[in-house]
Amino acid sequence: MLELVLTVCSIVQGANCRFEPLPLQAGTSLIGCIMASQIEGAKWVQHNPNYYIQRATCQPANRFANT
Repeated sequence: MLELVLTVCSIVQGANCRFEPLPLQAGTSLIGCIMASQIEGAKWVQHNPNYYIQRATCQPANRFANT
């Protein structure tokens, strides 16, 4: 199982970057995750206008889960 992980940086606070994991549907392939990065990234930026996406990667699910 994969999740899309965006590395997002603040436009307002300079080099303040963080990871933003986005869950994908169960069974999503690596190619599907890569294709989803464009769509889901655009949606995320639309709701978070003070950030830009520096990088998008597909990682094993729950790697960035809050503990």
